[in-house]
Amino acid sequence: MFEKNYVLPTDAVIVQAAKDYRRASTPQIREVLKNFFLSEWFCALTDMDGKKLYNRLERERLEKRKRKR
Repeated sequence: MFEKNYVLPTDAVIVQAAKDYRRASTPQIREVLKNFFLSEWFCALTDMDGKKLYNRLERERLEKRKRKR
């Protein structure tokens, strides 16, 4: 029971970081978030593969940019 309460806040941090990456208005903000996704801290928060998540978010960003042209 307590484990679930512990997991939810960590999931919220990751979900918010992904949202922030999608909304980032500068390369500098994206770089900070990329560093988070690839960090040891990210690995401590989740079993998710941060590199895969980052690559997915970057692909989404590039595809969205491409569609705007």
